[in-house]
Amino acid sequence: MKISPMKFELLNHKQHDCHAFNCGVKSVNVYLQRINNPIQHKPLTRVYVLAQAHRIIGYYALSAHSVPTNVLPVNHTIQRYHEAPFLLLGSLAVDKHYQKQGYGSSLIFHAVKTTHKLAEKAGILGMIADAHDVSTAVFYQKFGFKPLTTSKQRLVLPFSSKTGA
Repeated sequence: MKISPMKFELLNHKQHDCHAFNCGVKSVNVYLQRINNPIQHKPLTRVYVLAQAHRIIGYYALSAHSVPTNVLPVNHTIQRYHEAPFLLLGSLAVDKHYQKQGYGSSLIFHAVKTTHKLAEKAGILGMIADAHDVSTAVFYQKFGFKPLTTSKQRLVLPFSSKTGA
């Protein structure tokens, strides 16, 4: 029996089994099942999955977002603008069968790489992440995310203006 390779791809409800996904947080599971539903004509969020055939190992969701510049960490403020463009990492989760195996890190790296590619083309300044709890916020901080001044569970990963990341 040939084992399908794992790969990153956009969520496709016809191809991926969203109902079998269980990260242990009901609201996050339901989000995956409902987001980008084929009934929606122009979804504002793009969901990327790490999948092996139809099985979803993990996923993350990205959407356009702006952030008031006065809530950015002090060393990343932008004086000339009131709002700054970022991508929002609104959700990231790994199925319980695959947790604690490095897949969360792989999802973060893929999300940052995807955001970096867009930043090179559209002037995005980095990524904002919404952590659904304190342990998720701590996880994001391991990758360089810093809390916004208004919330410890909303974090920012600013890209350098010189290197793009």
